[in-house]
Amino acid sequence: MWRFREHTLYSVQGILLLLLALAHFLAFLAYAVIGNKHGRLVKGNQFLYMWLSLLGLWLDLQAVFVISAYRSTNRYLFWTLQWMAYGSVMCIFSVLLLVGYAYSRDGSAAVWGLTWLFPAVCSVVYAQKARRGYQVDRIMGIPEFKPRLVDSRGSALFYRLMDYAFPWITWVFGLFFGLLLVIQGLALANDHRLYKTPGKLVPVQTHNGDYWYKMHVWCFGYTEEKQSGRDPVFVLLTEFGMPSTSMMGLAQGFADAGHAACIIDRPGYGWSEPGYWDQDPTDVVKSINQALDKYPVNNPLVFVGWGEGGVWTQLYMQVADYTKVAGVVLLDTLPNQEILQTFALNKTTTLQNLRNMRSSLGGTTKAMTTVNFNKAIEAAASRNFENWRVVSPLALHRARNSGWDGFQPQSSLGMHRSRFRNNLYYQAKYFEYGGTGAKLYQALQPYVKPYTDAVLIYHHWPLRWPALPPNSGASVTGLAKRDGQAPTDPASFSHLPVVILASAKQFNSDCKAQGISDSEECTKWQAFSWFYYRQQIEYQQTLSQNAALLLCTKPVSEDKSDCDVDFVWRRPNWLAAAIVKQIFNQVETNTAAATATASTTASEPTAATDDRTASTSSSASTSSSTATSVSAIA
Repeated sequence: MWRFREHTLYSVQGILLLLLALAHFLAFLAYAVIGNKHGRLVKGNQFLYMWLSLLGLWLDLQAVFVISAYRSTNRYLFWTLQWMAYGSVMCIFSVLLLVGYAYSRDGSAAVWGLTWLFPAVCSVVYAQKARRGYQVDRIMGIPEFKPRLVDSRGSALFYRLMDYAFPWITWVFGLFFGLLLVIQGLALANDHRLYKTPGKLVPVQTHNGDYWYKMHVWCFGYTEEKQSGRDPVFVLLTEFGMPSTSMMGLAQGFADAGHAACIIDRPGYGWSEPGYWDQDPTDVVKSINQALDKYPVNNPLVFVGWGEGGVWTQLYMQVADYTKVAGVVLLDTLPNQEILQTFALNKTTTLQNLRNMRSSLGGTTKAMTTVNFNKAIEAAASRNFENWRVVSPLALHRARNSGWDGFQPQSSLGMHRSRFRNNLYYQAKYFEYGGTGAKLYQALQPYVKPYTDAVLIYHHWPLRWPALPPNSGASVTGLAKRDGQAPTDPASFSHLPVVILASAKQFNSDCKAQGISDSEECTKWQAFSWFYYRQQIEYQQTLSQNAALLLCTKPVSEDKSDCDVDFVWRRPNWLAAAIVKQIFNQVETNTAAATATASTTASEPTAATDDRTASTSSSASTSSSTATSVSAIA
């Protein structure tokens, strides 16, 4: 029967270390598998716990080495002072992780960080014991032993590598990754201290009520007086990968003009809790609808969708409570950017898949979701988001997301940056891209009506999207009037006010102005810019009979630079005034004053309402005149 030997692996400390190493190893494998597993509830970034478990396992193995070397008859423990210093630093790291993640309210991360403390303390204690023993040996005149395993060169070489190489390699690894984890943990605690949840977390159900999570609804100027009236509320949906802070300036601009505005963080962005995989686009818009109802926002709605947020808006109009929507604003919206770009470059696979999608309109939604447009692009994008999702707990992305020149309001830039630097940002981006991506565009396809499809086919336009529902449009005082009679033009059965606002820099085909010198890249850009502008016109002619296309062409006072894709957060006050002026028939005094100020310092958006771009009476004339409009822009 064996007995415990004090200060060896057969001691209480040694057994605990071995058990802790096993726990860390199993946790590392489990979190790595769960982090990559689909079809599950996504509660957090499991790669954070994977890293904490991996570093814990690293410390366990180091402590095992220190104890075994301390009592070995074959060799001494070298570098005792360095082991003591390293162990002390890792003890400090453990405490800092505990404090940082406990303050950030991530209890699991705090506990895993605390498990570092025991092996780190063991390394310090036994290194100190070894050093003291060696000093006693020197006093007593006992010579230092070198590794004396001479039974084979392999064994001797192995122990020499362990004595000389193992400590330095493991110290560098542990200190480097441990420091990164600590920086991220403390930074998140500081962000949590500085930036509280600004809006309201509203519980919503998804997957037919199987799961709950909380969506962040952030309202500006939504007073009790507004809640009890019939004034519309602007609902803002952000571009892909953007938290609510990216549109807070625009929301505040609406509020300053006397109109309430609310921004909604989609699952995982901003302050919303993560969503679910497979992230079904229909479930997302239904969750948005629930969040508005439960906030509650009972007023008529004017949706403002930026980029992909505009596609979410269009899907909302098809599957949610569109009867309370009084208007729609699309800011630089594309049906699907990857599809449009690859089509502009005449990619064979994209053309074929568009044909497959159109032929499947009469089939099931499940059949359409099997269509892939450009697997290489999709795989590269997914891999990029996945890689950053894995390393996001290491604080490497904090420098990556430190830009945002010209962000407005400047006072909120720190809060805006903090939303990109948490452990869930790239997770949310990865799941939204993988869960929607082309699926968001595909989710619109079952709602395409024959009359809209016929118009787009006549225009030789390959992409499809549904017109807005014919009975959409809540009754709101002050909005542009509609005649109230059923439209006869086949382009659309809706009279809902729609504003399509595009940044002209996106369809400026002058490569020199775009800073493009490579001829091949210039050809690609010219192809894309042409189709980008053409797509905006097709939107105008098929979404609603009451649609206006505005081109943001020149610098304004807020940033004094050309209107590009960043105009939403660079020039929010000007943009809010322009939208209010266009969407309403009569504008309140304070809004008119703001618009007048903007008009005196910069050009207003150019409304494309002439016969070449706005007329829908003749499909043939429209199709031919589009080229004239684009060439004039170019």
